[in-house]
Amino acid sequence: MKKLFVMLFVATSLLAVSCKKDNTVKLAKTEWQATLTQPGFNGVYDMVFETDSTGFMEIDLSGDVDNESFDETFTYTFDGKSYGVLTIEDDIQEPFTYDGAAKTITVMLNKEQVEEMGVDRIVFHQH
Repeated sequence: MKKLFVMLFVATSLLAVSCKKDNTVKLAKTEWQATLTQPGFNGVYDMVFETDSTGFMEIDLSGDVDNESFDETFTYTFDGKSYGVLTIEDDIQEPFTYDGAAKTITVMLNKEQVEEMGVDRIVFHQH
C-alpha cells in the first residue's frame, strides 16, 4: 500500500510539472514601432519579426536638410524571455531587451549611432 501511495504521488507530481505553462515568448509575426524626435531630426521605425530568426525594419527619417526612407533586413537571436541581438548587414550587432509587461523592445545603439543620433537607445512599442 505504501509503494502504491508513493507511485501515485510521483505520477501526480510528474503530471503537474508536465502541464506547466511554457513561459517562452515568441517574437515571430509581431510588429513594433518607435519614434525618435531630436532637434532637427525625426525618425519613425517600423520593425517586423517575420520568423523566429529573421525580420525587417522600415525606416523613415526626416530632418532639416534631408528626408530619407529605406528598409533594412536583419537576423536575430532571442532567449525567449528578455534578451536578444539584432544582426544587421551581417556584422552590425545591436543588443535588445524585451519587456513583456510594458510591451516594449529596447534596442541599444552602437557608439557610431549614438554620436550620429544623439541617443543611446530606441524604444519600440508593440502594435
